[in-house]
Parts: sequence; C-alpha cells; structure tokens
Amino acid sequence: MKVFFLLFVFLSVTGCVAARSTSSSPNTAAGDSWRSNLKSCNIKSGVHRQEAVARPPVVIKSVLADYDQVWDDLTTALNNRGLVISSVSHVGEMLARTGKALGQTKPIFARARVMEFCSAVISRKMMEDNPHYIVFCPYQIMVYTLPAEPGRVYLSYRRLYWGKVKNRQSLQRVETLLSALIKETIETQKEYQ
Repeated sequence: MKVFFLLFVFLSVTGCVAARSTSSSPNTAAGDSWRSNLKSCNIKSGVHRQEAVARPPVVIKSVLADYDQVWDDLTTALNNRGLVISSVSHVGEMLARTGKALGQTKPIFARARVMEFCSAVISRKMMEDNPHYIVFCPYQIMVYTLPAEPGRVYLSYRRLYWGKVKNRQSLQRVETLLSALIKETIETQKEYQ
C-alpha cells in the first residue's frame, strides 16, 4: 500500500495523475491503467528533462563586489528604464529570524533580498497573449551572498516556462529584461574594480 501511495504522490507532483479509470479502456485491468499512465509520464518527463538540460529553469550570475553597491546599481538600472521596485522581500533576514525560533541557527545566506517589479508595457502584452501569465508578475531578481563566499554577490531569476507554448515572444521579453538588468549591474561592478 505504501508503494502505491508513493507512486500517487510522485505522479501528482510530476503532473502525471491521469491514472483514472476514464483513461483506460473498459477491457483494461485496473492494475494495468497506472502502468500505462506511468509509461506515458516517463516519456513526457524525459522530454521535460531534455528541455531543462538545454535551458536550466534558473539563471544565476555572480560578481565580486559589495552587496549594497550591487543592490543600488540594480535599482539604478531598473529606474533608468522607467521601472520602479514594487516590493522587496527580505529573505535572508526572515530565515535568520525564523531559524532562531526553530532552533536552527546555521546561516544560509550572509544577505539575501528579492527585488520585485513590473513593466506595464511588457506585462500588458504578455497577458494579452495569455491572461494566465499573470503568475509571472511581478518579475523578480534575487540578490544574495553566501557565508562561505565573502565578497561574491549572486544575482538570479527564474525563467518563464509555460508548457509547450509555441509563441514565447512575450515571455522572452521578460527574460530579456531580467537578463539585461543583471548584465548591466555586473558590468557596472567591473568598472569599479
């Protein structure tokens, strides 16, 4: 029974829960329908794995620099494009604070914040293409440092994936913006050195 439960959880997480009686023919034994669905999920998962290898879901860049200077220069790059920060998530502080309450004091980040912002022009076009793309708003850039790597600042963002969508132009505009902001910030840091 435990094996079937774990299999169900796996299928649920991978989006492959199609193991209902409606997916099998009336002549198929109940035990065979989940095997059939698992095989089809493995094929689909293989395709997704190939895409993930070709295009990782997260872009991570880093630069040797001062954290506050990187944050300020990223803010300037954003403002120079007519954009403003809509909110800041203080992830590093939250983890340090809650870690103490949980009795887990190992530091994960030296500093970590998430910058959230949006572009009315890009977002409008994106949601005209598909209103469900609202899940990608606001855009985020993570800025963080690790305790074991003093002086190295990481900047990262999540790629915008949406199944097998053929027209990625509106999603690509967001990724291009995120990439350009990070590239400009890193180049600015190198000018200081």
